[in-house]
Amino acid sequence: MYDEKFKEIKKKQCDVELQLEDHTKADTDYCLSATQLLSLAQRASQIFKSSEIEEKRQLLGFVFQNFTLNEKKLDFKLRKPFDAVVSYAKSPAMLPQ
Repeated sequence: MYDEKFKEIKKKQCDVELQLEDHTKADTDYCLSATQLLSLAQRASQIFKSSEIEEKRQLLGFVFQNFTLNEKKLDFKLRKPFDAVVSYAKSPAMLPQ
């Protein structure tokens, strides 16, 4: 009985350690992705200006959805997560301290 419990606890411990590794790797991957995204966002204007027409179309399609021309005004909706970034930028009080 003691041996069975010991094996069970060791297996659970192993499982928890594997989960911890997965979460640590996911956290690291998230930070790297966020850093790359912010770097890309800082250079977005330069990238857009130097891109070919098809690349510009892809970039616009990645950020925006539902373009409509309302008389002489272009209306659009932002895709997620860009909509959240803009709404947080407009009201910084919503950002965590």
